[in-house]
Amino acid sequence: MPPFLKNLLDRLKELTSKLDATKKIILGSAAAVVVIALVIIGSVSSEKSNVVLFKNMETKDFAAVTNKLGEMGFHYTTSGTDTIFISPDKRNAAMVALAQENLIPQGVHGWELFDIDKWSETQFEKDIKKQRALSGALANTLRQVKGVERAQVNLAFPAEELFQEKTEPVTAAILLEYKPGVEKLSTKEIKGIETLVARSVPGLKKENVTIAGPDGDVINDFDNEIDKQKAEIKDVEAKLRIQESQRVRLLSDIRKSLTKFYGEGVYGDRYDVVRLEAKLRWDKEELERNEVEPVVMTPDDPRTPYSEREVKDSLEVSSKTTTEEFDGNGFTPEGPAGTEPNIPPGYKDRDYQKAKYVKKETIKNNKFNETHRKIKKQPWELERVNLAVLLDGKWERLGVKPDQSGYERKYLGVTDEELLKVTDVLKKSIGFDIGRGDQISVKHLQIDRSKQFEAEDEELRAQIARRKLLVGILITLIALAIAYVAYIFIKREIERRRRLREEELAARQAMMRDAALRAIEEEGVEVELSIEEQARRAMIENAINLAKERPEDVVQLLKTWLAED
Repeated sequence: MPPFLKNLLDRLKELTSKLDATKKIILGSAAAVVVIALVIIGSVSSEKSNVVLFKNMETKDFAAVTNKLGEMGFHYTTSGTDTIFISPDKRNAAMVALAQENLIPQGVHGWELFDIDKWSETQFEKDIKKQRALSGALANTLRQVKGVERAQVNLAFPAEELFQEKTEPVTAAILLEYKPGVEKLSTKEIKGIETLVARSVPGLKKENVTIAGPDGDVINDFDNEIDKQKAEIKDVEAKLRIQESQRVRLLSDIRKSLTKFYGEGVYGDRYDVVRLEAKLRWDKEELERNEVEPVVMTPDDPRTPYSEREVKDSLEVSSKTTTEEFDGNGFTPEGPAGTEPNIPPGYKDRDYQKAKYVKKETIKNNKFNETHRKIKKQPWELERVNLAVLLDGKWERLGVKPDQSGYERKYLGVTDEELLKVTDVLKKSIGFDIGRGDQISVKHLQIDRSKQFEAEDEELRAQIARRKLLVGILITLIALAIAYVAYIFIKREIERRRRLREEELAARQAMMRDAALRAIEEEGVEVELSIEEQARRAMIENAINLAKERPEDVVQLLKTWLAED
């Protein structure tokens, strides 16, 4: 016995020897309880705890698995009717045995993987468990989406790098299986799944989420779908442009044909293209034809007015002639030996008579003129043309009405013969083909031109009114001119007469003054004249003397004075 243990026992004996009987009983009981507890703890700790085999099972799967585990001799425990526990060292064997019996229940492990923790579990195992749990939880969540039968989620978490620019992004790949009767998910549902997964995984972005359908095609590649839609729209727009260009070309030809005869009326164009529809066929067709034609032996000479063409149905390539001849006694087969022949009596007597047989066979192989054609039509062709045209008659002006309120007009309609001619011209313009269903309609319809007539009559009335106004203004101007001339003439005449009267009065006064002066001179009376009278008298004497000496200059001076007045 070790000294340490021996010393411990000696001390215990010393302590117990000092205690009375009651205390010894109490101390012995406590020691026994401690020993029993240690034994129980040791036995319990030596046993391994059970682990979860399956959880959240359906009732039918729970019953089948428990029955099979009992039959195979596995010890298990249950919790309710959806969870089975089993010893850790028996779990793998039980899984293999159940897998061989095809009794592994359907389902995906989620966060229940963390229900049981192991002391010896490493960080790597915890990361794998976290990835599996997150993938399983997302798959269980996506199964709740309308139209999704089953989902498989694969997450990829890259290893952490020292530098952030070298770190790869987190990615997710989702494979969906649709419920029976569901062909595809809507764009709204696909975007919802994409957002749900991106926000459920830390560090995952929407652009790194790939969602595939049952066929493996990526269904969240919306840019590709948009490109396809744009390409389809562009294709449709190109087809519409080609179709419209064909319609415009036909419309141009039609207008050229009609404008020459119905586009120069007094009131404008006399035609109206009510409807022009040019429908194109976009089907691509490939035809193979095997045409058999006669063989031309002698071609036609285009320089002659008659035809030298000679043809044959076929050419002989090879021939075979077989001739068989027989001359001698013939016989009739009588059947098997030992039997009575089935030959009429009369014919039997003539049997074995001399016979002659001749057979001639001729076989000829002829060659026909065959043409093999493989025709590939253009991407589009004109399928149908619908045309409707209305023609108006012609209006002729007969003159102005007596009351000058407007024009008198006469309407000349379109005749049936003219309609037939226009129809024939339009058929040639559009390449009319009744076999492809083309339709054309040309009708006579009188256009209501009352507004044009009213505007024209209003213009006529305005012209007449303007003409009358111009005539009145002209007459007024002429009258004013005549009045002005008369006024000037009368004014000059009055001025002339006034001036004559004044001159006559002045002449009379001068004569009287001269007479008075002469009388005074004769009487010898000296009269003192004023300076003005003296100047006036001197001017008169000078004028008289000038008139006597140069009468022509005086006449010219008087004319000048009169012209100035």
